[in-house]
Amino acid sequence: MDARKTSGYSLDSAVNTHSSDGEASSLDEAADWRIRFTERVFTQIPSFVAARALTLALRANGVKIGPATVFWGMPHLVGPGDVCSRLSIGEYCGFNARCYFELDGEIRIRDHVAVGQDVMFLTRTYDTSDPARRGGKAGSAPIEVGNGTWLGARCVIMPGVTIGPGSVIGASVVVSKDVPANMMVMGTRTLSLAKWR
Repeated sequence: MDARKTSGYSLDSAVNTHSSDGEASSLDEAADWRIRFTERVFTQIPSFVAARALTLALRANGVKIGPATVFWGMPHLVGPGDVCSRLSIGEYCGFNARCYFELDGEIRIRDHVAVGQDVMFLTRTYDTSDPARRGGKAGSAPIEVGNGTWLGARCVIMPGVTIGPGSVIGASVVVSKDVPANMMVMGTRTLSLAKWR
């Protein structure tokens, strides 16, 4: 079964917390239709083929993308309402195939950021104060990735995390707290890259 079809997007789009009237809701539905159409077209094309066309299509959908940034494969964008308006990416960034952006909150990626394949950016949070239902009311927290950061393959950036400029996040690392500038996070170890100069 296709993971994209079971990602829960239809449930998220049914609960539209970003619009309060019918007109805004219809605009969100139009934006949702456009990005789903773009996904259908570009998931049929192999990774690393038509990367510039894909980046242009994402810009046309409303994703703020700086010059010379490229997507090597179609990312998966999920969340309520107009998800593209909550993603902003700087210049000279590279995104490998199958990145996943959960856009309940804003994700801001600065300049010169390298992102490996299958990296996940998660912004949805849940109220865990009730012991009878730990996955309570949904909320969101923004993510910010600083200039010159490198995110290794299959790493997961959790809600509310800020990664400082010049940091390196190793493959398959789950980042659940802020990372200062010029740090390397590998497994449970955090090393200062500034000491290596």
